Amino acid sequence: MSPVFFILVTAVSAGAATWVYVDYRARTTAARWERVAWWLGTLLALPIFLPIYLIAARPPGRLIRCPSCGRPTIAHRAACRHCGSPIAFEPAPEIWGLGEVVGLGLVFMLALPVIAGAVGVGPAPTLEQLSVFAIAQNLLFIGLTVYVVRKRYSLPLDRLGLRADRWPQWLLGGVVIGAASIPLSVAAESAAVAVIGAVVGPARAAAMAEQEHLTDVLTGILQRPLATAQIVWIVVLVCVLVPIGEEMFFRGFVYGTLRRWGVAAATVLSALFFAVVHQQIVHFLPIALLGVVLAVAYERTGSLLPAMLIHAANNLVAVLGALHKWNI
Repeated sequence: MSPVFFILVTAVSAGAATWVYVDYRARTTAARWERVAWWLGTLLALPIFLPIYLIAARPPGRLIRCPSCGRPTIAHRAACRHCGSPIAFEPAPEIWGLGEVVGLGLVFMLALPVIAGAVGVGPAPTLEQLSVFAIAQNLLFIGLTVYVVRKRYSLPLDRLGLRADRWPQWLLGGVVIGAASIPLSVAAESAAVAVIGAVVGPARAAAMAEQEHLTDVLTGILQRPLATAQIVWIVVLVCVLVPIGEEMFFRGFVYGTLRRWGVAAATVLSALFFAVVHQQIVHFLPIALLGVVLAVAYERTGSLLPAMLIHAANNLVAVLGALHKWNI
């Protein structure tokens, strides 16, 4: 680790640890040693302690400043947690907030890569390693979102879009829109290559697109010799488990939180977040447009089933394209 990177990581960890200490003190009447424990844990192991704090330990709700003692306190309490003076009462939050979204995002952006490195998952993993990682990742997507919705907020799972009361219509709609979104994704990739080509040159842009395809972990595995059972397993993994887990998080959880700022803002922001997490340059636009389609499908139906099917259709085409070396 270079000295500059070490200093940067230390500064970020120290800042996050200080915020956790101050935030926990404002929200609770916990003993000083508890606040110090959270501060020290976040400082030394930010990828582990900060997500745990945001997802499980942080009391939910908005902070206001007490008119008597001037300290920040939870707004949906009848009295200040610090001095006991009455405060303007607000209803308890009815839905999870940005804190939980950030916490889950940190699990997948920071904690999971650390875990993957610890168990030996490298840039070119085996099918077995990729399977273990994908199962762990998506079970975390599912388990943590359900935990926040049911345990922390006592909400029914249909608030996550887990509804199937009109499943025949949603099944048909998901398949049709999924098929229609595939040429849209192909056209979006061509447009992205053209835009990037205007800056770096057409040949360089085409090479970047090809490189992103070739360096994709799944593409590398699909271009190795595989038995039929292995191919079937990959399809199940990528076209069943991944769409369920990712749609519960990105649309049910993230979009569900952002929707308080309006449908348009939630659609755009959740789609951008979806694209950023995939860490692509040329394919950023196709992934973002797919995120918009998925958000609109969820908004129009109130169910994640169509979005899951659209997501599955796009993943299936990607699998078949890598398997047969289609130029898509």
